[in-house]
Amino acid sequence: MDSVGIDLVADAVPHNAPWPAAPHELRRLRIRKRESQEKFWSRFGVTQSSGSRFETGVVIPPPVAILLRLYVNGTLKDDDLHG
Repeated sequence: MDSVGIDLVADAVPHNAPWPAAPHELRRLRIRKRESQEKFWSRFGVTQSSGSRFETGVVIPPPVAILLRLYVNGTLKDDDLHG
């Protein structure tokens, strides 16, 4: 992820936000990245339909929540995640 991408992520889900992020914040993050649900969620090993459910409030499994948090913090980059 380039520096612009990291800025978009940081703006979408504040680092001090409770985790996992609220569903509307996850959706906002994906939209700010201008990605489809399929493209965004596949980098975390999640199907489009599961990602859609996460964006509407279904509990995110701990492994996916960990990856999301590392991604939001900039620890993991797009190149680190193979979707």
